[in-house]
Amino acid sequence: MPILDQGYQHWNGQLRGHAWRWLTISRQGARAQLKNRWVWVTIIGACLPAFILSGFLVLWGLFEQKSSLLTPLLFLFQGLPEELRAGPRGYRTTFWTLAFNQFLDIQLFFAMALVLLVGPELISQDLRFNAMPLYFARPVRRLDYFTGKLGVIAAYLGAIMVVPVLLAFGIGFAFSLDPLVFRDTWRVLVASLAYGAVVVLSAGTLMLAISSLSRNSRFVGAIWIGLWVVSGVASTVLNQTIHKEWCPLLSYTANLTRMRDAMLDSQTSWDKVAALFQAGQNQLRQAARPNPFQRRSGRANFSVGPPPPPAPPTAGGSSATNARGPWQTSSYPWQWSAAVLAGLGVLSVWILATRVRSVDRLR
Repeated sequence: MPILDQGYQHWNGQLRGHAWRWLTISRQGARAQLKNRWVWVTIIGACLPAFILSGFLVLWGLFEQKSSLLTPLLFLFQGLPEELRAGPRGYRTTFWTLAFNQFLDIQLFFAMALVLLVGPELISQDLRFNAMPLYFARPVRRLDYFTGKLGVIAAYLGAIMVVPVLLAFGIGFAFSLDPLVFRDTWRVLVASLAYGAVVVLSAGTLMLAISSLSRNSRFVGAIWIGLWVVSGVASTVLNQTIHKEWCPLLSYTANLTRMRDAMLDSQTSWDKVAALFQAGQNQLRQAARPNPFQRRSGRANFSVGPPPPPAPPTAGGSSATNARGPWQTSSYPWQWSAAVLAGLGVLSVWILATRVRSVDRLR
């Protein structure tokens, strides 16, 4: 091909180093997904739990200060144990942990939905239109390509799992008016951010691997729904049938949930809250127990003797432990879930390495 013009044309763009080549892919991919209406609907829906978390931390900060601003809301605190109302700062870490735990539990659903909306076309569309030579003909390595595609998923998951955590923590710190709040709750912040990173890396690499298996984006989405929903249903049915500890390992989201419980140590917080409310109920029963020497119906009640023994604990443990009810965390070791997620990560990297080849290996 003859060269018709050997002149130089000045370029007015901003120069970037080779280390930021992946950022262009991430930026363009994130902008393209903003055209999807359902992506906006999911993000807006994910903002509601963030507002609830921030509102709870604001109320807790005012509750610690015994602020007069809570006077119209006193009915919300009538059923709380006396020990909690007398010294709420002693339970600051416990309730912050449970609040962030519940928030991340809800956000996991929105995270899986966002991955379903954003991820299927990231690689499958490039395979369908044979766009790989266009990427690798430029100074773009496979690592840059994978990092750029992963950055698209990370941008959206970070917007609903990482940014709200930072904002809610800052709001809670501001309304506590106590410099010791950071000392008491910094582990909650670190654990929440670490869990967000686990979700981004695990779900992101897994979706990219699935997206590289087919040129049909709808087929990729169907596989993700099966991994998300069908595996959860199968795990629940199997757990109710054979009652084995390893049954939740079949569910992808259950493994992520187990990692969250381990990072936040939410079971310890549930035990502490259950014991607190159980002690409050025991005090109420003790206060409501009739006096044996009190006159009733014109006659004195002279019944004497020791009080009736407490009910024996069930096979599941003490009453304080069972008081967690539906919030009881899984009992199997968290290392099992970590091994499952690590195995899926290694499998995803292997699939990406074999399915996406550089330009010198393209046929």
